[in-house]
Amino acid sequence: MNLSYSNVSKYRIPLVRDTIGQDDLAALAQWLLGNPQLTKGPLCAAFEESFSSWQGCLRANYVNSGSSANLLAINALLASNRLSPGDRIIAPAVSWTTTVAPITQMNCVPVLCDCDLETLGVDIDHLEYLARQSGAKALIICHVLGIPCRMDEVISLCERYGLSLIEDCCEALGSEYRGIKVGNFSSLASFSFYYGHHMSTVEGGMLCTDSIELSNAVRSLRSHGWNRDLDNEAKQALREKYIIDPFADRYTFYCAGYNFRGNEIGAFLGLRQLKKLPEFIEARKRIWGSYCALMSEAQWQPRPVSDCVVSGFAFPMLSANRTALAARLENMGVETRPLICGSIGRQPWFIGKYGQVPLPNADIVHRDGLYVPINPHLSEHEVHYITECCMAAGEGSLREAL
Repeated sequence: MNLSYSNVSKYRIPLVRDTIGQDDLAALAQWLLGNPQLTKGPLCAAFEESFSSWQGCLRANYVNSGSSANLLAINALLASNRLSPGDRIIAPAVSWTTTVAPITQMNCVPVLCDCDLETLGVDIDHLEYLARQSGAKALIICHVLGIPCRMDEVISLCERYGLSLIEDCCEALGSEYRGIKVGNFSSLASFSFYYGHHMSTVEGGMLCTDSIELSNAVRSLRSHGWNRDLDNEAKQALREKYIIDPFADRYTFYCAGYNFRGNEIGAFLGLRQLKKLPEFIEARKRIWGSYCALMSEAQWQPRPVSDCVVSGFAFPMLSANRTALAARLENMGVETRPLICGSIGRQPWFIGKYGQVPLPNADIVHRDGLYVPINPHLSEHEVHYITECCMAAGEGSLREAL
């Protein structure tokens, strides 16, 4: 079995290297020889408990992806009557497609918020305008590439305008805002364990909350709508409400759910990855700092809020000639990508449903943005090499004015 992205990459410096190590694969193979249960079981529960302890939340709910976690987050707010179909939800224009798409999929209406060009998170002035004018009932934010949003201002606006808050932390595991891990500021917070993220279960994600009510909603929704994963009090309340006997309860479905469960294989890997996570995060923090120092003369670089820890997913850049810089990096063997989705308001699916949404800062990111690798095994020599590629004179150089 070989899950190593680097072993199949054509790049000298790929985006991802060996998040899942040979030691993990050897342990997994040995465990599989014992013919264990593979579908959701005790390891999933142990993984949830360990992750909730690490994250510092009351409940962690293991699911099959970070994208599913976002869909369940919106659905849980609907199930708990914090939202109603047709409600407006403010969403970050600079984010991932499945940060925003679940709003549409759950028959609510996304209202795009521009980014600020320092953190790439939601622009606070635009957010306040939308909170005041749109009639939105909720807000989902994204800590882009691990950079924490301006949480003091975000929380203040949510309290002032009565917005339920969701954090998409899929790119930000281990980032901190003034001593608090991101994901601990909201009603619900999503994390991704896709291969190449901060830690990996190959595919997988977690949805965290401090609300028993929301956690019970998530656990029912992720497993067909039955009540098997709920606490005993909630189980009994549903049986009594609908007059269901214990035998019928095995196949009674209390909401229109999905199958978004994790499995024991992913949980086995996740428990091992958690032990390595502090080391991974320290490496990502160090590499982030190296990029910032080496690219200090770039025309643009991110400016996180003071007293924040950035557990970088990748390092963002804006180039006056993105195409030329991307080609240069490609030719030098460095794998790169656009700066996630750019602006969702410029993506075909969004335009087809809602029309194009021009947003001045997000449009700059959409036109000029790209990112370069951060992974725990990236060497200082490689960081210097990438920086030299980006800063050298010529078309696309980060020294050029935007």
